[in-house]
Amino acid sequence: RLHKAKMGDYYKFNHNDMDSLRKNLERATKKVAETGGGILVITEGVFGMSGKVGSLDEIVKMKEDFNFRILVDDAHGFGTMGPNGRGVHEELNCIDGIDLYFSTFAKSMASIGAFIAASKEIVMFLKYNMRSQIYAKALPMPFVVGGMKRLELIKKHPELREKLWENVRAIQTGFKAKGFDVGETTSPVTPIFLQD
Repeated sequence: RLHKAKMGDYYKFNHNDMDSLRKNLERATKKVAETGGGILVITEGVFGMSGKVGSLDEIVKMKEDFNFRILVDDAHGFGTMGPNGRGVHEELNCIDGIDLYFSTFAKSMASIGAFIAASKEIVMFLKYNMRSQIYAKALPMPFVVGGMKRLELIKKHPELREKLWENVRAIQTGFKAKGFDVGETTSPVTPIFLQD
């Protein structure tokens, strides 16, 4: 909704296709040179329908050629991907290249709410300019305390994530052995594609 409000044009790049992204960045860069403004690339860490991991490291590398910011929706990666559960950007070793990192507490933390991690300047801008936040209520304290405890578990108990991955490998291998098509998932998201 923000992009149509008063934020200018938007271009779609083909799903996880870096050539398509590069072409659209070239178009957007020309537009910005004419009109001013900036470029924001929005993508996912783990694509929720396929389980494929987004090419965040390749997108970050494109910052060498283009001036843009990246917003990553990592609802399915936070808590499950990377050596410390920080998400796909940790898994692909490109944390410093991500400008806005968004995730939910509803997946790996089994709760409600969400968060965005960014520079203080960006967070304050969003806090005071997003209509949905102007009259929003804070999470109830039990959810905050529970969330902090779950975050501590993610950080201090990698064996829980290791067990998750053991279960993921078992179920994906089992489905494949029974003839199910789980696609090319490289995450805990396990789709089953039905054939005609």
